[in-house]
Amino acid sequence: MKLSELNFKLPNLGIMDALRFFRYVTVRLQEDRCTQMAASLTFTTLLSVVPLITIALTLLSAFPVFSEYSTHIKEFILTNMMPETGGRIITRYMEQFAESASRLTAVGLVFLAVTAMLLMLTIDNAFNMIWRVSRPRSLLQRVLVYWAVITLAPLLIGGSLSLTSWLVGFSSDYAQRMPSIGMDVLKILPVLMTTAAFTLLFRIVPNRFVPMWHAIIGGLIAAVAFESMNRAFAFYISHFPTYKLVYGAFASVPIFLMWVYFSWLTVLFGAIITASLSHWRSTHSLRLDQAAKLYYAVSILKLMHKGLGKGEVQTLQGLSRQLHIGYDDVERLLDKLTAARIVGKLSGVGWSMVRAPEAVQLSDLLKLFMLDTATLPKRSGDGDIKAWFAALENRMNEPRGTTLYDLWNKTA
Repeated sequence: MKLSELNFKLPNLGIMDALRFFRYVTVRLQEDRCTQMAASLTFTTLLSVVPLITIALTLLSAFPVFSEYSTHIKEFILTNMMPETGGRIITRYMEQFAESASRLTAVGLVFLAVTAMLLMLTIDNAFNMIWRVSRPRSLLQRVLVYWAVITLAPLLIGGSLSLTSWLVGFSSDYAQRMPSIGMDVLKILPVLMTTAAFTLLFRIVPNRFVPMWHAIIGGLIAAVAFESMNRAFAFYISHFPTYKLVYGAFASVPIFLMWVYFSWLTVLFGAIITASLSHWRSTHSLRLDQAAKLYYAVSILKLMHKGLGKGEVQTLQGLSRQLHIGYDDVERLLDKLTAARIVGKLSGVGWSMVRAPEAVQLSDLLKLFMLDTATLPKRSGDGDIKAWFAALENRMNEPRGTTLYDLWNKTA
């Protein structure tokens, strides 16, 4: 089944609409090859997770106020994220690696950081595929963004633990009088923290506009799925110890691999949910056909032209709302029109035409969206086909004279 076969239109929050939405998400999971991406991320995690945690703890220990919390962070990771068996393995390797890292030279630390960045770059590529990003960030921008994450994340965790310790000490006298609702809040705290982490991941990493509410919803669903997966995984390990009979003392390694794989599958599921939410009111699937692209491109230009007469500029959110298509579709159309120097992005968040309607030929738009010869494959022995396309392009150039201005005046 293809996405184009789904009549994806979810104007309301009814049960049938929700079922259709999750059916759409299931198809996207298959078409975006999320199982293969999760396997790739699992392999990269094996290479990157220990250096990544080591760098984070090293940066944390550089600040005296946070250095005492490195042990608590290890316990937090072991308790709230990893299964018990895999957590012991990673903790042991992490301690050994941290000791070795303290003796590394500057060159060794650079290679350590490069290994840690491998995981970040793989995540970036996976998210670009899910959000249909045609122009990813430059390598320098990605390195700066992820290095900031690696640097700031341990400081934020350390600050959170420091604040928590202060609050616990401050309220120790009142612990016995704490209402039951307070204990319930403490129980759901790991889910809330995981939701916040996933929300930031879905909001910042994609090189697309992601509404905050979409990131929060996707982060919450991913966090609940992650917590449920951890509980189911722990139940399986406790009640079905078949893996020990097969692998013996080596059983911890496949257990950890399985947990990492299902964890990444959960993250990608949340990313698919977040990316699909922008098409909640879309009348088309994510992949518009060429005729629909041309139609919406002309509609975008018309809205921009009308806005100029009122002193207004169009935003990505406004165009998506007026045209009833997803943010990704609008952004791809704007990218194509920008490359053709028909529209441009202003200093703020708005978009506007940079050419007058009289200077935009309809034949140019037709070639841009319907007959873009620049996208043809380069193969030998197809000169006759290329000649036919060239003849079509020449015919389209003949009636030059019909412009956007003429079109809009005729239909006014």
